[in-house]
Amino acid sequence: MQQQQQQTHDISPWNENNDDDIKTVTEQQVDEFKTSYENFQQQQNQYKKQKSIKVNTTNCRGETRLIRKLIVKNNWKEVFNDGDVCWLGLPFKYQNFEEYFTQYVNRFPGMDLLAHKTQSSFYLNKFAQYFPDEYEFFPKTYIIPDEIDKFQQEYKSTRTYIAKPDAGSQGDGIYLIKKLKDIKTNESMVIQQYISKPLLIDKKKFDLRLYVLITSLDPYLCYINKEGLARFCTVDYEKPNDKNLRNPFMHLTNYSLNKKSTNFQFYNGKNILDINEGTKRTYSSIQKNLEILGYNNQDVENQIDSLIVAYLKSLLPFLAFNQKLVFQKRVAEVKCFQVLGFDILLDEKGKPWLLEVNSNPSLQIEHEVYATNGKSVFEESQIDSYVKELVMGDAIKLAMIPKEDQEELPGFQSYRKLDVDETETIFSKMMQLYGFLSGYKFQEYLTSSKFQKLCNFPQMTSQTFLKHDYDLLFRKIILKSCNNNQMDFFQFINALEQLANRLNQDLEEMLDRLIQNF
Repeated sequence: MQQQQQQTHDISPWNENNDDDIKTVTEQQVDEFKTSYENFQQQQNQYKKQKSIKVNTTNCRGETRLIRKLIVKNNWKEVFNDGDVCWLGLPFKYQNFEEYFTQYVNRFPGMDLLAHKTQSSFYLNKFAQYFPDEYEFFPKTYIIPDEIDKFQQEYKSTRTYIAKPDAGSQGDGIYLIKKLKDIKTNESMVIQQYISKPLLIDKKKFDLRLYVLITSLDPYLCYINKEGLARFCTVDYEKPNDKNLRNPFMHLTNYSLNKKSTNFQFYNGKNILDINEGTKRTYSSIQKNLEILGYNNQDVENQIDSLIVAYLKSLLPFLAFNQKLVFQKRVAEVKCFQVLGFDILLDEKGKPWLLEVNSNPSLQIEHEVYATNGKSVFEESQIDSYVKELVMGDAIKLAMIPKEDQEELPGFQSYRKLDVDETETIFSKMMQLYGFLSGYKFQEYLTSSKFQKLCNFPQMTSQTFLKHDYDLLFRKIILKSCNNNQMDFFQFINALEQLANRLNQDLEEMLDRLIQNF
């Protein structure tokens, strides 16, 4: 009888086998239950419509083991030519061009460049310049060598900074700075203010790797996964000083660095969602830590969502530009999706800070361990496998749901939809103007002669800024470029800003007038 009662209680949380309690159920509770169930059924119906998915693994690389595990788990089929999904282990190349029209491909063209530290820092800084209230979620960032003068002017000896090489990954080449003389000015890098008061768990610094899925640019469909990873340092944290400044195990959370530490701890528990002392943990387990420490998980989640939504908003005009650059008139036929890895640090107040976005987050599900004979072997990581199977399996299923059906879904399985504002921004207008100047061909670079077309429009010269000054401005902008005779889109933004300033005009009004006259 007791067992029977317990089962009843498990089925309905408001049912305690008491008629009075049953009567207290509100209409709102019933509606919430119905809505939740209807959403679940809607997701299931969408998934059931999908046939057994054929995954083309010809171009897989380090993620092969994960993809093959997903194929077996979901009764999909591995193929080596045309499939439903074509998995690319490397960024887009023109040899993959036709596959984008016949298969769902896991790469947006140009995403790898946009996620480079210098490029993403550039457009985040630009958005912060125009929308300062929305872009307070990343540390003050300087692009070196372009902004070395600005950094030297704003440098404070009381602060600590962190230098990250543009092409670096997995912690390679990252170092902390307290003195100007320590900067390697001959390298392309970004320098950020170091967050010296991070939230600590078990006295150690950590960051979060959260996963965001983009399935379409038009409409702009974006999702965040409920699960993620937490990567811990392996030495107890202390504020940076001359003695510990070069200790990567204290200040850098990268797994590739900390796995070399003698303090690295593999997870050996039974439930990876529980609180534990592993150096790598699930986001779910961290949420339990945060609750114990007195932080409001819903508040943290809302702030993280706002941060990611703002980043995705800033990404859209550049991503859309690259899409048009590559596919031209066939852009509407393209079928692609991509999972991004967001690295987020919580400070001691629980505020999330965006550290980096990775266009190619690691999908390895193995880790290196040492046998009793001292030799290293690779075995499956329980935590990596759990998180990445969830992230990538549901991403593939969701990406294959038609766009019009996705628009009606609040989420799918482990993914929750993000509401990203698609309203045209000043950068969308700049992109449109760039397209006009390049002859609607969305070429990657502009020549001086194409840039000078602007001077032919009304109010685009003045007594102090004449036609020949366009060429001088063009050459000044591209002076530091490797591509000495042509201007890329990011340089074009700088050129427009300087042009509006020289003509003493409001930039957005100038753009509207130019677009109207084209």
